Amino acid sequence: MPSFFPDEGLRALTREDADYPARLRDLHDAPGVVYVRGRLLAAHPPAVAIVGTRNATPYGLRMARALATTCARAGVTVVSGLARGIDAAAHEAALVADGRTVGVLGTGPDVYYPRSHRTLQERIASEGMLLSELPAGSTGHPGAFPRRNRLIAALADVTVVVEAPRESGALITARVAEALGRDVAVVPNAIDVPQAAGSNALLRDQAHPLLDPDDVLRLLGRETAPPQLPALDGDAARCWDALQQGADEPAAIAAHTGLTFTAVQGALALLEIDGLVSWDLGGRVRAWSATG
Repeated sequence: MPSFFPDEGLRALTREDADYPARLRDLHDAPGVVYVRGRLLAAHPPAVAIVGTRNATPYGLRMARALATTCARAGVTVVSGLARGIDAAAHEAALVADGRTVGVLGTGPDVYYPRSHRTLQERIASEGMLLSELPAGSTGHPGAFPRRNRLIAALADVTVVVEAPRESGALITARVAEALGRDVAVVPNAIDVPQAAGSNALLRDQAHPLLDPDDVLRLLGRETAPPQLPALDGDAARCWDALQQGADEPAAIAAHTGLTFTAVQGALALLEIDGLVSWDLGGRVRAWSATG
């Protein structure tokens, strides 16, 4: 039977427990015990790991959010490592979309790391699940974070590397996924962006390129559906109208609407979360169209 830690809401699950995440058993060094907080259902398939650098570019953060939103709305669990940058963006977007997310830690599941993610970590424990192979109170050690990456890969059907430099834990996750026979996908980036040197190299090594957030659903064999246009008002409605009139950059939208640049960025972020806009590699905004 699982051991319970009622004061902290923790469970210890052994490989013999029915609730032990089954996919971890695919690892040759599967943990004998994992410690979890939250809803065990969150670890059920299908799942996509969204990983990348802590020092993400604005483009990388946008893509992480767009991918996580797409997955969450399709009922796909988003798995990541709760680090700064790409990881945090993926977890946050999944939660905003009312989806499932699993945070895999290199510390005990009751330890906040980084400390600035305390609120995010508690929200995942409440609405999703936290998982670690380290017991309560463990602050981690230098090898703990690379080792946790194998758990991320094992939990997911597909591992997506959004942005990763040449020396990156996300590349460890990708290598483990490949060894397990799982799909690895990459968000393409400019060749002169250091944060993407490692992830771009994965494309040369036959990783799947993601040219649209829906591509990750296609790798899972799931149907994609166009977003339904919600009732828009305020700044979002004005920005949407500007897009329909041909404005395709934030500065042009600001000029068309009379809104401040900051207000335009905020409205576009909301439209992106709703799946109504996306960004191309040149920083231009594309509005969803029912006719494609």
